[in-house]
Amino acid sequence: MVDVINESVALELVKLIARTEGRRFAPGRSARPVADREWILRTYAQCLQTVRRPASVDKLLAIKPARRTGSRQ
Repeated sequence: MVDVINESVALELVKLIARTEGRRFAPGRSARPVADREWILRTYAQCLQTVRRPASVDKLLAIKPARRTGSRQ
């Protein structure tokens, strides 16, 4: 059951990313780029990994976690 939920969340995340990036899922007369097979599969795999292990998002984005310091600003 958890896998079905994770997969559903990952798919919704793919749709959100596509909308944010201005991608479309069907060919047409639009200047927006098509979300082709490669983009869909790569993005879904990344979303599924992120949903299953949220801490992995920094690695996927090659972002270093912010360092914590002893002082508050």
